Amino acid sequence: MVRLKRGRNTVIRPELYVQETLELWVIDLSWTKIVEIEKPNIKDVVLIQGLPGLGLVGKLTVDYIVTELKLKKFAELYSNNLMLPDGKAGVIINMYGVFELPRYEFFYHKTPNDDLVFLAGNTQAVSWAQYEVSEKVLKYLIENFGVKLVIAACGTVARGRDREVFIASNDEDLLKEWATKYGLRISSEGTITGAAGLLPGLAKLYGIKGVSLMGPVGQIYPDPIAAKLLLQLLDKMFNLNLDYTKIEVLIQDMRKRAEIIRGLVRHARAEVGRREEREEGREPWYYV
Repeated sequence: MVRLKRGRNTVIRPELYVQETLELWVIDLSWTKIVEIEKPNIKDVVLIQGLPGLGLVGKLTVDYIVTELKLKKFAELYSNNLMLPDGKAGVIINMYGVFELPRYEFFYHKTPNDDLVFLAGNTQAVSWAQYEVSEKVLKYLIENFGVKLVIAACGTVARGRDREVFIASNDEDLLKEWATKYGLRISSEGTITGAAGLLPGLAKLYGIKGVSLMGPVGQIYPDPIAAKLLLQLLDKMFNLNLDYTKIEVLIQDMRKRAEIIRGLVRHARAEVGRREEREEGREPWYYV
């Protein structure tokens, strides 16, 4: 639905020494709908987001927690700003032939010390709508439950540091505290793109502390090894009591596949080398 937003703006025209008040009409083409399935008894929540991104680290992390703890979904967010991975509008078909709209999903989990909300999804918002969608998420949770902390789980490129989790925050004191307490490496300089940076970034505008926790992405994709590091960290922070059996199986499977691919690459390179050697020893087919 197209909505027209009406506003007023004062323009000063120095050449006439007068002020003109202009009416501004802005066409808003965005559409976002939050479907609430139930109203859980939670308050002052810790929001933990894990969406598709580098190495699928954030998505693997949150999806694993949701599955292992059998968390209950209480809301879904739909938007015309949630596109398919190729940037087109459409639906996603699962392995059984059932399709669904791109969406964000809200799950909750209560611990003795914290009420946790996990934000999962099968896509991310398009780049020009990241602010709007992230703010919709924040406002929904703030207005209905209250939010005391925002955590974004994601991946980062960190060659040679495959055992370290990186941290960045919108609050310097929290950054130093967690880096020391949990043995995290502070991410200095650079950028965090997408919702992994914007959600905790926007949280500061609402007086909420925000953190990005980044697992080091290696040479396999998706990267369950980096996801496991984040799982162990979140487990330690919030006493989730996770079972890591399934992700260990996934790690071993991905390592086997990676080794097969490396073997194929080595074979292809060797074959190219042998072909070049044969070409060097062959008489040219032309005369000069």
